[in-house]
Amino acid sequence: MKTMFKLFKYIYIPILCCLTLISCKDTALEDFSIKPGSATTVGSGDITGGITKTNEQVTVPVSIKLSTPATKAFDVNLAVNQKAAADHIKSKNLGSNYIAVKAESIYLPNSAKVNFGADSTVFSLTITRTEIEKYFGKNVVIGYDITNAGKGNAIDKNNATGVIILKVNDLITESDIHFLSLINGAGMVLEAKNQVNYESSSSGLTIPIGITLASFPGSAFTVDVATRTDTIAKLISSGVLPANTVALTPEQYTITNKVQFASNAKTSSLELTVPWSVINQNLDKKLAVMVELTNSTLHVINPTKNYSILLIDSENVVEVDVTNDAVFSVSRDNTSNANENSPKLIDGNYNSKFLLGDFVDLEAKLVYTEAQKIGAYTLTSGNDAPERDPAEWVLYGSNDGTTWEALDTRRTEVFNARNETKRFNIEFPKAYKQFKLHIERTRSSSLFQMSEWRMVRIP
Repeated sequence: MKTMFKLFKYIYIPILCCLTLISCKDTALEDFSIKPGSATTVGSGDITGGITKTNEQVTVPVSIKLSTPATKAFDVNLAVNQKAAADHIKSKNLGSNYIAVKAESIYLPNSAKVNFGADSTVFSLTITRTEIEKYFGKNVVIGYDITNAGKGNAIDKNNATGVIILKVNDLITESDIHFLSLINGAGMVLEAKNQVNYESSSSGLTIPIGITLASFPGSAFTVDVATRTDTIAKLISSGVLPANTVALTPEQYTITNKVQFASNAKTSSLELTVPWSVINQNLDKKLAVMVELTNSTLHVINPTKNYSILLIDSENVVEVDVTNDAVFSVSRDNTSNANENSPKLIDGNYNSKFLLGDFVDLEAKLVYTEAQKIGAYTLTSGNDAPERDPAEWVLYGSNDGTTWEALDTRRTEVFNARNETKRFNIEFPKAYKQFKLHIERTRSSSLFQMSEWRMVRIP
């Protein structure tokens, strides 16, 4: 009997202790439990955690604080408030180094979720990378409102509005900035003369202008372009431009007002074109206009490389047709029809033509008394039968008629229309007294025809 009592005692005491512990634990839980139905008060918080950045945006984690743990999960509604940001700058006398950025550059979620039992939550505030880059060296200020706390919870009136201040230099370095800059002539005068900084065509002179994007590229975007002439007079009076410079008027040139950058592209281009008629009317003058990048849908315009003063030296860009200053001859001629013989090739009439039968090849020659620097030549197709068009040829230059240098070689050339004039630029123009056009092959016919051959002298 004593033995059984001892055994019972050893079993009972641990069980009793366990029951006591369980009872104590339940009491503790009950003492510290969240009381159902009790409301909490919600207020603005601070930056919490790490700020992240991508090629297009900067994301800041921001906290929302609760006065007591949430008894139910609920949503807190949010809204951007840049008036609050501006008021904060003014009331604190923060000065011009603090900027209330554009509201449209900021994104907030419509609401942030508060979980059961939580005494805070976090939402992501996002600002476009361009807006951050725009204010390098300054501080950007962002305001937001807590507009509603769901399920009967209240908003702390003293903390219903939050203000976040970001020091831009802590977020990015200057080398990170996606600056948009002009490539040629950026922030200076770009002069077009003597075959430098321009391209010639039959219609006029074109100045190509490149635009470059610093740092790594991203999404497609556009850049606005403007031209200005009101600064030309000031530049003349200050001696930056010559006294005989005149400002081009908008009707005297053509240029696009918007440039497209493709996705993942680092460069794009535009061009300004001035007709030869405008240049010929101003041979004793220099023509000027300012081209400026004014705005971008995604990136920052470089404030020191956003413009170029384009200056055209009219006298040293004008081109002259010198075809008829030379003695003309051909290796074979049409002797049976004077209306379609070789002189028709240089008569200046684009409706007449030189027709040659039993074609094998042809050499047309121009001999000048003085050396001519030919920068380009044009050929005009005939009025019919495209198979008779020249398809392969070489233009040669010589100073003695014995030693010839190939200046321009064309293979499988195609004229897409009748009486079409095509211009061919000589890549490395030099002065020669004699020129020889050797037609080697037509498109597919034993007959050859061509309406006109013109030679263009450059300065």
